[in-house]
Amino acid sequence: MKGIQIWDVDRLVAARILTDLGLEPSDTKIDIIARHTADHRQESASWAARRVQIGLLERLSTFLQSGTRPHRNDWYDGFREAEACIATTDTRETLQLSPSATRTVGDIVRSEIRRTKSQSPRL
Repeated sequence: MKGIQIWDVDRLVAARILTDLGLEPSDTKIDIIARHTADHRQESASWAARRVQIGLLERLSTFLQSGTRPHRNDWYDGFREAEACIATTDTRETLQLSPSATRTVGDIVRSEIRRTKSQSPRL
């Protein structure tokens, strides 16, 4: 699970899972579960992106085979380039997932406030 981006939503899900199981949320438990939820979220998004990519390539193929009307050679060259671009685009690039995002001080403070609020008992 290297290079996984853990989002605040992953931490919220982790805290809710622990609460639903009747377990005391701790930073360690939340981090462990958040890594798993982040991995699952990214795998699901990658799967969906791959399905979209396959669907686009199938539609392009169907369109090209339909022979609706003849085109000039430069049109076909552009079509092939677009098809190659779609076929070679990595799902991580499509989803704009970078190996690790640098967080600002503000991001960290907001994250800590949300985490503290989620762990404090409700009145």
